[in-house]
Amino acid sequence: MNSTYVAQLVHEERAGRLRAEADADRLARIARKAAKRSARTSSGTAWVVRHLPGRHAV
Repeated sequence: MNSTYVAQLVHEERAGRLRAEADADRLARIARKAAKRSARTSSGTAWVVRHLPGRHAV
């Protein structure tokens, strides 16, 4: 094997690893955003239920 071929293999492997890390980071960011949104929504829903006219706070 010549050195150019080996260098290309190493480069492709590294690029694949970096792509996988970027995908994992993106998924984690989306998951955090979704968790934040659902926490905000569920607490907002609880506020609406507690503040409906004619209801006693639970």
